[in-house]
Amino acid sequence: MRSLTLLKPEPLPLREHQVEDLTYHIANPKSLNLSEPSTGKTPTVCVLSYYHWARHGRKTIWTMPVSLMEKNKAEMLVFTDFEPDDIFIFESAFGKLTKKWTGPTTRIMKKRRIKTGMLGPDGNEIIKWEQYEDEVKDLIAAAKNAKVFISSFAFLRDNIQHLFQTIPELDLFLVDELHMGYGGPKSKQTASFWSAGRKCSQFCGMTGTLIDGRLDSAYPAIHLIEPNYYGSYEGFVDSHAAWIDDYGNVDSWKDHDKLSQIIGKHSVRHTRKEVYGDQPIHFRTKMVEMGEKCRVQYDLFHAQAMLELEDENFLDGALPGVATIRARQIMAHPETNAIAKGETTGKDKYLAEVAAEGQPMLIFAALKPEQRRCLEVLKACGLKAALINSDTSAKDRNLIDIAFRAGELDAIVASGPTAAVGYNWERADHVVFISIDYKDVNVSQAYLRASRGTRTTTLLVTFVQYEESIDQRQYEIVKNKSIEAGKVDPTRDILRFE
Repeated sequence: MRSLTLLKPEPLPLREHQVEDLTYHIANPKSLNLSEPSTGKTPTVCVLSYYHWARHGRKTIWTMPVSLMEKNKAEMLVFTDFEPDDIFIFESAFGKLTKKWTGPTTRIMKKRRIKTGMLGPDGNEIIKWEQYEDEVKDLIAAAKNAKVFISSFAFLRDNIQHLFQTIPELDLFLVDELHMGYGGPKSKQTASFWSAGRKCSQFCGMTGTLIDGRLDSAYPAIHLIEPNYYGSYEGFVDSHAAWIDDYGNVDSWKDHDKLSQIIGKHSVRHTRKEVYGDQPIHFRTKMVEMGEKCRVQYDLFHAQAMLELEDENFLDGALPGVATIRARQIMAHPETNAIAKGETTGKDKYLAEVAAEGQPMLIFAALKPEQRRCLEVLKACGLKAALINSDTSAKDRNLIDIAFRAGELDAIVASGPTAAVGYNWERADHVVFISIDYKDVNVSQAYLRASRGTRTTTLLVTFVQYEESIDQRQYEIVKNKSIEAGKVDPTRDILRFE
């Protein structure tokens, strides 16, 4: 009797617009795909990677947020003839690697993150670091026969020289969610991005939100593709800074059309409407009361916090105003500061109300204690819910994603930066923002997790704000950043919070 052999299924075909994009990227060795989320950027670059390997023997280094690693490996297998062993994942999440290698080692001193259990002034946990020895060089050597190397932004940053020395065939550089890894023009991480771009003859960067709050967030990608446009970051500022304050910070920008033309020359872009037609989204703002005990403490900081928020430079730095931090802590997680202990806040009440409706939903909140508070509210209402934030491992994120899509979870609580990329959560009927950070892309990317190509019903998106609070000023700042990005790319939806 003949034995049965399990065969890999034929790769899925690309859609018409994806074939056109593939042709463009092949013809333009260094280019961008700026299509909106869910329009099919990933299948295109998967086939691009296979083309360069099959035709030219080029191997691929593909950097991305940790959340996307397993998903993108799966898509690479679906859309190409690569086998599982052809694709190797490197993960550098505070030094931890997805695969272990035993044998002779060349040890490298790294740092390991240690939790303290104490909260800092921003409401997040204080982290300490200790040195340890890593076996990363041997890991790279063990993996060198693969053809596609999926990497976190941090792994490439920390190991770029040894990676290219060990695997000289690397010649295609792919980046997913480029704005999340390489938006800062002066960071070590962006320096590794430019270095990889020089080492590879081929490059394709993907993001639906290249302009991430500030015009100069587009500079790293432009400089990699064609350095002669501006020559240096200072040249970019000279061209586009409309006003620089006394501290050297760019206060406003100009010549949006020039930047738009440069970006358009080196990119393709498709909107969700173009690919799928109209998919209605209903936005609403829900005003709730803060709670008597919280309000008394909050009012001590409100006036100063509003003054601090008039200076938007605070919001792009690591140290926002003290009053702003305190006001946000009181609104988001008063229990961690022994304030209003046991009081049910207005946002708690609203979350319990929507939980009772029984719709599959996504809850986004900015601060970790606030995210945990939301999770507790949902579970107290009898919902099966899970949390995805920066403390959630790549493996657990993947399991939560699978469980929600399978209907085994009723809700996901998440932070915008961690969960607002890559996920296909069209099963959700309601997206609730309990609070937001200061990035317009984190808002738009977050609700678009549920607005995907297969959606057939209207998606409800609710922005929950406390009455007479800094919530209103935060939303105004995010709206202004969205308007600024729309001046460069008129196809981008402008966020409105009326």
